[in-house]
Amino acid sequence: MGDVSNIGSVRTLVELAAAKQIQDVVLSPGSRNAPFILSFNGHGSFNCQSILDERSAGFVALGMAQQKKKPVILSCTSGSAVLNYTPAMVEAFYQKIPLVAVTADRPGEWIDQGEGQSMRQVKLMDNVVLHSVNLVEEHNDDDRWYNGRLINEAFELAITKSMPVHINVPLKEPLYGTAPSSYVMPQAFEIVESKKMLSDSELDKLKGIFQASNKVLVLVAQGKESAECIEALREMNACSKVAIVTETHANLYHLGFVSCIDRTIESFINSDAEVDYIPDLFITVGSNVISKKIKSLFRRHKKIIADHWHFGDEVMDTFQSLTKLIKAEANPILSYLSGSLESNASQFGNSWRARFFEMEQRHIEFLKTSAYSDLKVFEIINDFIPDQTSVQMGNSSVVRYIQLFNQIRTVSYFGNRGVSGIEGSTSTAVGAAQSCDELTLLISGDQAFRYDSNALAIKNGTENLRVIVINNGGGNIFRIIDGPKDHDVSHDYIEKVDEQPIGKLVEYHGIDYKEARNFSSLVKGLEWLFNPERSTSGVLEIFTPRVDSPQIFKSYLGFLKEGK
Repeated sequence: MGDVSNIGSVRTLVELAAAKQIQDVVLSPGSRNAPFILSFNGHGSFNCQSILDERSAGFVALGMAQQKKKPVILSCTSGSAVLNYTPAMVEAFYQKIPLVAVTADRPGEWIDQGEGQSMRQVKLMDNVVLHSVNLVEEHNDDDRWYNGRLINEAFELAITKSMPVHINVPLKEPLYGTAPSSYVMPQAFEIVESKKMLSDSELDKLKGIFQASNKVLVLVAQGKESAECIEALREMNACSKVAIVTETHANLYHLGFVSCIDRTIESFINSDAEVDYIPDLFITVGSNVISKKIKSLFRRHKKIIADHWHFGDEVMDTFQSLTKLIKAEANPILSYLSGSLESNASQFGNSWRARFFEMEQRHIEFLKTSAYSDLKVFEIINDFIPDQTSVQMGNSSVVRYIQLFNQIRTVSYFGNRGVSGIEGSTSTAVGAAQSCDELTLLISGDQAFRYDSNALAIKNGTENLRVIVINNGGGNIFRIIDGPKDHDVSHDYIEKVDEQPIGKLVEYHGIDYKEARNFSSLVKGLEWLFNPERSTSGVLEIFTPRVDSPQIFKSYLGFLKEGK
């Protein structure tokens, strides 16, 4: 091991991070955090990289932690730099991803005293992290013990709860002194959590309700435990009364699952048939639901839902129908329930599946003759995505278009759907690419890509990154949803039209670039991007018609409705 800072609080944190086997550190340049820069690099136990833009750095760390399922440390200088971490931290909070923000600070006595790069950093992130601590200067063994206790707790909560935490570290000058890293470290401790299990009587109550219900629907959304439920859900899906409905980022695939929610619901929404598709027992697994249609539909008929069970640690009454919050692992309970299935005359689940397959045929039929547009482009992209690809979905229109197509069995899907902001999709994809061996594909809108363009400066470990930018001239989602298009200011202020290509921006960063503007150039561009011999990252910008795409999409929805 090499040299680390001679500042006690820094040494304590770095040594405890090594003891917890936290390996990845994303640093941003600065002076106040120089002790951490020197220490993490000098210790020998950490993989470090430096990213200038703290906002981008936060999302890179998010992508790394997302793929590795382990904490990643962020470290920045004092002042407004800290605020730039908050978008990534709040996304981590709602996705349950373990980021550890280590922020350097001025000594407490100099806050609000006109000192440069200083602000009120203590508890700054309390609304977007699980836990925050403020360290003290170490003058004696009690100070070292106190810091050790605070750091231990923060690290353990990040590890055991898979949640973001904030460690604020006031530092006095001089900042650049170092010393050998061998010293007496505070005692490390662990938080041991047992798996939450329900009692036999509680399980029997759930079983009784499950067996008595004639209409059961299980909705699986984004969440780490979603994929673990696949076998239990397959067994349930064989029952005529049970429908399994999944979102793309749940990463569940089975032929009988209803995996394209919006196009299925579109065939009966706002009709007398709506009530036939409302369950009396509704089970939700995972957190953030993309489909606005299913949220609107079930909220509208919430009185029909007799029971709604949600698996999770926090009350999440997304559908205004919650009757039980089950703070236990979903998989063993769903497995228990699937083993209690009995023959039933109800065709509720079969009705959902029939609608899904019928709309699949309508979907295919429409796309056979569809003109060049956003919708058609996504169909063609799906045909080219290689097996074993990790797809990072951009927000707004991108993630919604992707959900209209069947999941590719061999592909994993991710997206920043905790808060659903556009600000960090590219940086997250960069971090994900650095942390997995598979090809990583980012599909982004043009506005989101411009917004996070600093991510393009990060070259280390991104040879496996491929990027598709859908340039439909601005925030095209606002031409699809009701409301914005009816106002004159939408063009410049809501949709914010910008039809300029991003080629010069990409080429400035030394990344390979091509563009596509029609069917022929699209196919050639995708062949270029996914060429198996390509050994560097590349960006394909696909131009689609700003006005025609929303109209074609609306025609598509109308065509689905005509199927019934």
